[in-house]
Amino acid sequence: MAISTHTTVGAAGKLDIWFVGRLVLTFFRIMLGAWMIVSGASHLLSMFGYPPIFPQPYGTLHASNVMLVSLIEVGLFDIVKTVELVVGICLVFNVFVPLALAAALPVSYMVFHNSIVLNLRYERLFSTYMAVWCLYMNVILVLAYLRYYLPMLKMHAPMGKVADFKQIPAIFDTPEQEGGKRAS
Repeated sequence: MAISTHTTVGAAGKLDIWFVGRLVLTFFRIMLGAWMIVSGASHLLSMFGYPPIFPQPYGTLHASNVMLVSLIEVGLFDIVKTVELVVGICLVFNVFVPLALAAALPVSYMVFHNSIVLNLRYERLFSTYMAVWCLYMNVILVLAYLRYYLPMLKMHAPMGKVADFKQIPAIFDTPEQEGGKRAS
């Protein structure tokens, strides 16, 4: 993240909303990433003979239990937890964030759906329960990175060309290097 010249207190003594917003979004990115690292690592550690960080809940009600046990039995739960770990690392280290957020969205929704809908815990919709905030933070961050998704949302997009592969090294450019423009 680039160092900003914005101050926290403006000339009139008011808090700079832009700065506070960036702090909140950065907190959400790091918090979501850290939670996903812990959640993914907890499951994957047990695959390698280490004790999990916390035991995996298998659902309070029948529908939740069926979903989780089915995912485990067919091997998809390992993939979900691997995605959580990789996404978490990307978010915490601030690399490939738009891609990580897009990959995390189905996982975040699955966690939300299982925890709230399948376990009939609707009273937690407006709580600090992490299964709820996982989805909320993911959606808020996707909206914060909207400009990276807009090019994908062309109604009639032409197919790419082989020459487009020459642009792959540009994914490692910092925002300041993109077209000589400074990031806003």
